[in-house]
Amino acid sequence: MNRSELKPAVPTGAHRSPLARLVSFRRRERPAWALFLIFAAALVLPVLLFASFTAWTHVRAEQARAVEAAQSAAQELSAAIDRELAGPRLVMEALATSEELRRGDLQAFHRTATAVADALGLTIVVRAPGQQRQLVNTSVPWGTPLPLPNPAIAEFDQQVLQAKRPVVTNIIVGPLQKRLLATVIVPVFRRDDVNYLLAAGIPVERVQPILGRIQLDEGWLAAIVDAKGIIIARSVDAEKFVGKKAPAEWLTHVSGPEGLWRGHNLENIDVVAAYARSSDTNWFATVTVPVTLLNAPIWTALATLSAIGVLLLSLSVALASWAASHLTRAVGALQNAGLELEKNERVSTVATPVREINEVGRVLATAATEAQRREAHLRSILATVPSAMVVIDSRGRIQSFSATAEKLFGFTASEVSGKNVNILMPEPDRGAHDSYLQHYLDTGERHIIGKGRVVLGRRKDGSTFPVELYVGEAKVDGERRFTGFLQDQTERHRVEQELRQAQKMEAIGRLTGGVAHDFNNLLTVITGNLEILEAKVGGKYRVFIGQAQEAADLAAQLTASLLSFARRMPLDPQLADIGELVSASSELLRRTLGETTVVRTSIRSGCRAVVDAGQLKNAILNLAINARDAMPKGGSLALEVCKAELDEDYALDHPEVRPGQYVLITVSDTGTGMPAEVREHAFEPFYTTKPQGSGTGLGLSSVYGFVKQSGGHVALYSEVGQGTAVRIYLPLVTDRREEAPECAAAPSLPKGSGELVLVVEDDQRVRRVTVSRLKQLGYQVLEAGSGPEALSILERTPGVELLFTDMVMPGGMSGADLAAASSKRFPEIPVVFTSGYAAPEIEAQAGARVSSWLRKPYTVADLATTLRRVFGKDDRAPLNATKWT
Repeated sequence: MNRSELKPAVPTGAHRSPLARLVSFRRRERPAWALFLIFAAALVLPVLLFASFTAWTHVRAEQARAVEAAQSAAQELSAAIDRELAGPRLVMEALATSEELRRGDLQAFHRTATAVADALGLTIVVRAPGQQRQLVNTSVPWGTPLPLPNPAIAEFDQQVLQAKRPVVTNIIVGPLQKRLLATVIVPVFRRDDVNYLLAAGIPVERVQPILGRIQLDEGWLAAIVDAKGIIIARSVDAEKFVGKKAPAEWLTHVSGPEGLWRGHNLENIDVVAAYARSSDTNWFATVTVPVTLLNAPIWTALATLSAIGVLLLSLSVALASWAASHLTRAVGALQNAGLELEKNERVSTVATPVREINEVGRVLATAATEAQRREAHLRSILATVPSAMVVIDSRGRIQSFSATAEKLFGFTASEVSGKNVNILMPEPDRGAHDSYLQHYLDTGERHIIGKGRVVLGRRKDGSTFPVELYVGEAKVDGERRFTGFLQDQTERHRVEQELRQAQKMEAIGRLTGGVAHDFNNLLTVITGNLEILEAKVGGKYRVFIGQAQEAADLAAQLTASLLSFARRMPLDPQLADIGELVSASSELLRRTLGETTVVRTSIRSGCRAVVDAGQLKNAILNLAINARDAMPKGGSLALEVCKAELDEDYALDHPEVRPGQYVLITVSDTGTGMPAEVREHAFEPFYTTKPQGSGTGLGLSSVYGFVKQSGGHVALYSEVGQGTAVRIYLPLVTDRREEAPECAAAPSLPKGSGELVLVVEDDQRVRRVTVSRLKQLGYQVLEAGSGPEALSILERTPGVELLFTDMVMPGGMSGADLAAASSKRFPEIPVVFTSGYAAPEIEAQAGARVSSWLRKPYTVADLATTLRRVFGKDDRAPLNATKWT
């Protein structure tokens, strides 16, 4: 109801009805029930409706009775058809057993059949199955040439031959009489085969009397129609319609043994037709009733009820106008009070003739005063809180817009009031918001409501900015209201973006350093092989070898630039019991992950490896936090430490893995798991499936880098809905000795005097080239693939005169660590460092233990000169020695 409908409509004396003047009362306050008692006199409409319903029920019952009577008449007519045609069929079945037909004496049969046909007024015909011409026809003398039968009879002949029982045909035109006939066809058997087809043609005139045997109401019409829709008989105007087709609409409708149809007959009269199908002939008996006859009682009832209704309504309108004049004044006063409340004005006192409305007015005035007080208090609160508040209804229209929201978005409250809240959103949220809201209203599925998330807002000038949004829901007067609190996240996002950029640059630095390190190892192999090749080929190839060496030198300079950019932090590997480290971490995890996550551990003793304990704990913490995020409703986190072996078959599938014994650390959860596309990118830097602002994507990539730098291997197993398991393989500290092929030293280089040199290099290719070079230079060589192995060799083998070690190696012990351990046990052994990857911190760790330093890639001349200098036989500085910066 709108305001215009509620405006007071106080009738003046000129507009009051005469009846209202007669029953006018002195003005005084009356209870509402007194006025409504008078108004109840106007409620004659239910009586009228009840009378209408009763009359309508009676009329519908009469219509149903008429339709039922028509259906019964159609059934009776169908049975009469069967009885009428039963006689000719029995006569034909008797003739089919005659001795003349059995002997095949058709002339004798013609005489017998003619007598029967004349007595019954039929035409009897004999045909042979499969032949076109008739053999006997009683309508002409014996010997008269007989015509071809009507082609329409062929399909009925086939029915008789297949069913081997009598069939009644549709209406056809007889070939001799040229009149409409219905034919009864009876099979004549010889043994079990049909020898002849005996047919009796019944003129349609014999069917017409059947209609006179049933009683029909006035205006009703009965008809008989064959299976093809040809009218055989009709109770009215038979001579006009017999032989014509029934309405096509009726033909498409009829099905089954009986039913009803409404439509227009051949005279274009709207009728209801009841039909029944004859079981013996498959013909239809129909009884049609004009719709005008069925509806006649309705019009009679309507006319009567209309007269009564006009009289009763006139009386009720007169009474209602008097009651409405008093109620309108009261409602108008209450409406004025409501308008004042809507405008936030002081509500006037309501004084009307209705006591209850006056009470409502007083309550309304009190409530308005209290609401205004509370609203003022609420506005003072909203003006001071830092969050903006926006209230919308279930259709997304803005109902309230706080002062903070005005400052945040640049709109005034009046500009956005009643408009769709999507004006505060950029695309694609702007176009999709209404569908999101409707989806929640339809399904109750929550995506934002009750949850905080960061979204994009749109200011009045079109600029966008990040806001943290919290949405709550409430019902006001049965209608849903959604209240959103928004905080500007622009500054926070700027800081986070700078942090992510710094983390990204750190990751790029790590990646760059790793690439430079590996590339320097490759350059070492390349330059070493070029030097060996140079000693073995003629002078004409030395130009090409020199060019290749120059290119390798340029590449070395490039990697030196990359290393100056990388500045990676070194590890501090120590021999540790992995089980003890993981056990200590589990206690921290239980406090960190909360009560909803159950932490279980399974630790096997004796699992020791060389590893940076702090970095390992950080890696486990990263994996545990990822697992917690994958279990929002809680779950189980399992930590397991055991020994494992990675064999040759596993190494074939994972070329980066070295077969051997490992310490296996498994961190598994019962979370949501990862699909295949996520597993493929899980270890990539900055790749994350978490919402914006919820993660950097560096957790798994940092774990991956740490494990790889520690000489280990990482494997991830995950299934959607089943959970995730991350397996960290760290190599056990084991002795391992490998040999490299010997190669003759270049005669022009400074040679050794059989000094025993221990080469420590994790890259097998680099180690092979280095060992070959040293043997060419006249040194005795021992080799080790890791720091622990080198220490083991030093302890077992006396007489080692020089330790030549790579700086960065897997297995948990760097070159600096190896030098420190060696100097404690064997302080007389000098150390030469080499690396294609290093940082100032590593130099600081090596300190005074550095006897000399070779940066990869180096030449055989660099190697020979450096070793001669270390052994005190050459005063020149190493050609490729480099100071760390």
